[in-house]
Amino acid sequence: MTYALVDCNSFYASCERIFRPDIKNKPVVVLSNNDGCVVALSKEAKQIGIKMCEPWFKIEKPFLKKGGIAFSSNYELYADVSSRVMQTLEYLAPKVEVYSIDEAFLDLTGLRDLEGFGHECRETINQWIGMPVCVGIGPTKTLAKVANYGAKKYPATNGVVDVTNQERRRKLMAIMPVKEVWGVGNKINKKLNSLDIKTALQLSELDTKLIKRKFSSVLERTVMELKGYPCIGLKEQPATKKQ
Repeated sequence: MTYALVDCNSFYASCERIFRPDIKNKPVVVLSNNDGCVVALSKEAKQIGIKMCEPWFKIEKPFLKKGGIAFSSNYELYADVSSRVMQTLEYLAPKVEVYSIDEAFLDLTGLRDLEGFGHECRETINQWIGMPVCVGIGPTKTLAKVANYGAKKYPATNGVVDVTNQERRRKLMAIMPVKEVWGVGNKINKKLNSLDIKTALQLSELDTKLIKRKFSSVLERTVMELKGYPCIGLKEQPATKKQ
């Protein structure tokens, strides 16, 4: 099996930028209902120190002074852009699982040029919709998530990482914090850290029997997926209705 995870970058902020190309490289935040707090932000906003859930009244003046742009939430817009992204993915790949408003898994089993597909996917979605995405590719859904982490984290990848190669996979997992692994929450992360397990690679090398005894069958499944054994299949959605 081969899976890809296509994930939109800074989704809400990027939706707003589609119609405002003049703010492409400016710090952007999206605010909650009634403009109470920050619910989404661009990487430029993160770079100047803005954090999720910060009250707007506290950061408004310094943020605007630094050239930042703020938007009230527009969920109709975000749903429409999401629908367009998913329709494009259904055009590009035969099997698609819509995982969230800004993420989808694709089944790429049998495809030869995986990285080429990843770049084609990015270019098509950017050209047709104006949405930047990253693509992670791996032999399991969890490893596709690992690859997507690398695609987002490291600009030199040009937004596409393929970890179907075991050596490349191990190199990425060796520098990936275990808390970034799909399915590892704060509580599990603290417990793993107490056992001196701090990277995705260390987690992948654990005995699954030990994991099942000390944690749960859910984390056991995660470890199996990190080892390269598919345990989580693709859940196809009904085809998105064409507008």
